[in-house]
Amino acid sequence: MPTERLYYAEPYLRDFTCQVLQCNPAARNSSPTPLNEVITDVTAFYPNSGGQPSDRGTLGGADVVDVIERGDEIIHLTVASVPPGPATGRVDIERRFDHMQQHTGQHILSGAFSSLFGLDTVGFHLGDETVTIDLNAPDVSYDQTAAAERLACEVIFQNRPINAAFWGREAIDTSRLRKMPTRTENIRLVDITGFDLSPCGGTHTRATGEVGLIKITRTERIRGTTRVEFVCGRRALADYRWKNDVVHVSSSLLSVHGRELADAIDRLQTGLREARKEAETAADLLRDVQASQMYDSAEPIGSLGIKLIVRAYDGEGIDHLKALAHRLCERPLAVALLGSSSGASAHLVFEKSHDVPVDVSNLLRQVLPTVDGKGGGTQLIAQGGGRNPAALPEALSSAAALASRFLEEAGLHP
Repeated sequence: MPTERLYYAEPYLRDFTCQVLQCNPAARNSSPTPLNEVITDVTAFYPNSGGQPSDRGTLGGADVVDVIERGDEIIHLTVASVPPGPATGRVDIERRFDHMQQHTGQHILSGAFSSLFGLDTVGFHLGDETVTIDLNAPDVSYDQTAAAERLACEVIFQNRPINAAFWGREAIDTSRLRKMPTRTENIRLVDITGFDLSPCGGTHTRATGEVGLIKITRTERIRGTTRVEFVCGRRALADYRWKNDVVHVSSSLLSVHGRELADAIDRLQTGLREARKEAETAADLLRDVQASQMYDSAEPIGSLGIKLIVRAYDGEGIDHLKALAHRLCERPLAVALLGSSSGASAHLVFEKSHDVPVDVSNLLRQVLPTVDGKGGGTQLIAQGGGRNPAALPEALSSAAALASRFLEEAGLHP
């Protein structure tokens, strides 16, 4: 038999009595705790429907963790069984009122975009923290969102009455509808007096003033539509509170007024970019000096006078190794075998000058198992990393020995 839905007439109802008609183990249960499906003759619990999440609460002393529709019946999913017979239900009214604020706010904001710019809402989702609507336009400007937000808040401040009622299709004044209903009978219309009329089966506040405030937080383009994210009521207050805290703390740290924060951050970013450029210039100069000293101090080996340069560092990143190896191998007859241990990782960079007959990728491939690593490259330059930084000295020593052996076998090492 169809479940009588009390939330249509009494959206603020918290406690109600009912008859439990059935209680069976849930057929589909993704929860680690076995759930039960409880069917009652009447209910005040709103099910997942139309973009609005279901209510929570208790039924017959059992926690209600979800509510779904199945045909004309409302199914309460509970963590404990509820015996057939008389029972009492209690809706989490704080959660319900939050959903009422958000859902009513959605009607108001969608109505604002429609009346100002002719934009239709083609999607709606009420999440735990924010609400979104999708507008049928790939681009919505900042000025448009600001104007829609301003109009929506004016409608809230005017505290317009909201009425919801069931209508037959033939009795509806379709000229006032923001969108056409999909049902053909028993059409429930939510009427924000003098502003918006649209079909909806959700729960809403008695008047727009109870929404409190609407604040758009961001927009993004998604598959040819514009998604507008916003918060209403208590969520808007919470959003303002944390943002105000951030502004207060940040402005105190920078010794500026909150309104000057953006300019202060811009100045900091500009200074930081300049400082980074200066630091990189200094680092490049230092690497040039280091490379010159390393190259000049290396003893030439073999008939070609090849300079085999092996160094291990502590805490240097792979970018530093690559930059240093490149500077060394810009010079003639150089082979750079560089490594660094950083935290739980080992980094290796091997490079050679164009005039050295050594394949550094082959050297790397042979020593990577020593550091439990992976990597690759070309004959000129190769790099890799491993999970055994303690073995880095052994890996570099092995690479140097392999390079010396190759040069000796090629007749280029005495």
